[in-house]
Amino acid sequence: MKLLTWNCNLNLAKKFHILEPYNCDIFIIQECERLKINFFPNYDYFWSGKNEKKGLGILVTKSLKARISHFNNQNLIYFLPLETELTNLLGVWAFNHRASKFGKEFSGYTSNALSFYKKWLEQSNKFILGGDLNNSVLWDKGDKQNNFLNIESFLRNLDYESVYHSHFNEEYGYEKQPTFFHTKNENKSYHIDFLFLKSFNSKKVALGSYSEWIKFSDHMPLICEVE
Repeated sequence: MKLLTWNCNLNLAKKFHILEPYNCDIFIIQECERLKINFFPNYDYFWSGKNEKKGLGILVTKSLKARISHFNNQNLIYFLPLETELTNLLGVWAFNHRASKFGKEFSGYTSNALSFYKKWLEQSNKFILGGDLNNSVLWDKGDKQNNFLNIESFLRNLDYESVYHSHFNEEYGYEKQPTFFHTKNENKSYHIDFLFLKSFNSKKVALGSYSEWIKFSDHMPLICEVE
């Protein structure tokens, strides 16, 4: 099974041709537009958002028979829980403090989503959690609940691991391959996009290159093949 997460920086419909050759079973896409569930051939498209042009989308190959989980909490922006024939899945585009503009009842913090979905994360035999976490150990301050190290520790204690870090044996904050280039500047790079897996063995892990992808987005896709 192949997985890909990417912040497409708008206009997924016009950019999907560059993703399609990867022939992934699941695409987790951030900053994409609302489209019909059957818009993409061979995939079901699930979407969550407040802005019709800029939300969180997940494409799942039809053979996996995906559906939105009954656990779905629409006050958590933007986190989209799906259940499939093979695995459960939580797509992430962490809106962090920006979610408060929609009202006090909304949260965009990954830590709040993990707390809400904890039992589901624990009880699922197989799980994929991935997306743009908008977070890095480099930005941790004090002992805030949403600090990246707190999030990573929470997931590690539930037997989730980052496929990039386990595959390349790199420490958080010292990644040699960034996923995000602020203002598309090659010298302002961070690693903030992740795939955390439970009960999957990753075979191949790769990141898109700056030279190839920067014309499409300020984020690079993270691709993983699992057994």
